[in-house]
Amino acid sequence: MKFIIFHGSFGSPEGDWFPYLKNQLELINQVAIASQMPVENLSEITKLGEKIAKAKNQNLNNWLEYFKKNSYKLIKNKKDIVFIGHSLGSIFILQAVEKFNIQLDSAIFVSPFLEVPTDKSHWQYDLVNESFYKTDFDFVKLKKFIPVSYVVYGNDDPYIKKEYVVEFGSKMNSSFIEVKRGKHLDAEFKFFSFPLIFELCKTRLDAVDYL
Repeated sequence: MKFIIFHGSFGSPEGDWFPYLKNQLELINQVAIASQMPVENLSEITKLGEKIAKAKNQNLNNWLEYFKKNSYKLIKNKKDIVFIGHSLGSIFILQAVEKFNIQLDSAIFVSPFLEVPTDKSHWQYDLVNESFYKTDFDFVKLKKFIPVSYVVYGNDDPYIKKEYVVEFGSKMNSSFIEVKRGKHLDAEFKFFSFPLIFELCKTRLDAVDYL
């Protein structure tokens, strides 16, 4: 099985619980890929200010192009693929699957959204996320390419209200898993490991695959 992990806004494959998950999967002889997608420097964006700053690196076109040149060539025409995305990484999964017609075994969406209202207090995230937002996906098509999916979310996420998580998961017919007091399920809230996600990954394997 190949597990592809997608970080979120201003993120890194070395952040949050991604190194933990990659390591745990490799310990049971699975292929785990976590790439550094093009991102902006948060401090530089903040310094430039809302009126001047632009999303030169982190935008949908750049992410799709980077994905095509890197992870996609490793999984093209392959079977047994699981995508795992956190926050913005979740909607990017939908964008990539829809564009490249990738047949997945399953997907795990952590703190996902299709779009969120503009929040002036976090304008930097609105700036780099805006091109990814989409509510009119071909969900019939997506559910064929992603026949099994899970939505994992914190019941008290300060950034993504539950209604946006539910909208995402309902349109994908995902199974919902609520994490009490999980917030945004990232390093900001001490999620440096995430055994729940690892156990979900293992449910997609035959026992013989990692014995």
